[in-house]
Amino acid sequence: MRTWIRLMVLALLPLNYLSANDTIYKSNEEKSKEQAIAYAKHGQTSSRYLAYRDIPFFITKYVKGNKTLDYGSGAGFSTRFLCDLNMEAEGVDISEEMLAQASMIYPEIPFYFMQNGNIPVLDQNYDLVFSSYVLFELGSEQEVLNYLGEAKRVMKEDGVLIAVTGSQDMYSRDWYIFNTDYPENKNLESGDLARIYLREAEIEFTDFYWTEADYRLFFKKAGFDLLEVHYPLGKEDEGYAWKDEVACSPFVVFVAKKQ
Repeated sequence: MRTWIRLMVLALLPLNYLSANDTIYKSNEEKSKEQAIAYAKHGQTSSRYLAYRDIPFFITKYVKGNKTLDYGSGAGFSTRFLCDLNMEAEGVDISEEMLAQASMIYPEIPFYFMQNGNIPVLDQNYDLVFSSYVLFELGSEQEVLNYLGEAKRVMKEDGVLIAVTGSQDMYSRDWYIFNTDYPENKNLESGDLARIYLREAEIEFTDFYWTEADYRLFFKKAGFDLLEVHYPLGKEDEGYAWKDEVACSPFVVFVAKKQ
């Protein structure tokens, strides 16, 4: 099963993968065409593998239907991942440049543009809303609450939200996946900007730092009950030279339902 999931994640990568040299990707800025192209050309092999590895289990355990929204789909890798799990998935994003790349790479998947933070669908439409690498792009509590509130609006009453984001350890450990050695990452407080370098793709990201306690509060205020809070750990038999990933995780997965 584990090998199958890994092969499926690897299959998401574009065949013409090229490493983007020292691209800078800032969460608090509009993405340029060049940034979108660079992002679309990397598949984040080990990072996506670890972050997504246990998602099929949570979908099987909690999700009753297959109508799915990839909420913040970026270049479409996560949407394709959901489709490969036999989910009826479509993606939305605030970046037209990212959506252009997604539509080019995955023309068979519907992608939609979000304006003013509004998902262009009716209420109570999805069995699953999936959020991947989005929450740490939001720099204030109100932005997070607005984002979660819109997810809640489009979820069916028995729908599920699965959100993958950076853990509070993401910017302070010795990872195989990331380099975190930046002065900005010392003594981080909630809402601070942090920096991280994705080794395989040669892309530097700036994200907003939030703790597990912050996220728990945000979910509660937005009207969600948490079903699971999960930290995916690296395992010795996975073919990666994990470092701190075996003891703690750079990622956290929240599984939530409406209150």
